[in-house]
Amino acid sequence: MNAKIDLRTYITVGYLPEGVEYKNYTMLVAIANYSENNVCKGNAEMMVDEDVSLERKTQVLWGMGGFMQIICRGTFAEAWNRADGKNKDALIEALTNNEIEL
Repeated sequence: MNAKIDLRTYITVGYLPEGVEYKNYTMLVAIANYSENNVCKGNAEMMVDEDVSLERKTQVLWGMGGFMQIICRGTFAEAWNRADGKNKDALIEALTNNEIEL
């Protein structure tokens, strides 16, 4: 995906795996839209893609690294502490644009 992902105002049950809340969704969109870390960006894009099944998203979630696990199930502070420079830049960009729910 190259086009910017529009942030939804809410997410429905069954869109993301259990335990991934709206605040996590906003961080996923931030990483998908602004990160230059291609692995994290690709995982985030897949997680917010409407055409990917919930089963596939759940499967991929279990194989993600620590930072992406935190993006999906943790807090902003935990994600910030685990982020590399490229992902910190993405989180800052989204915060500046008021696109992350804390």
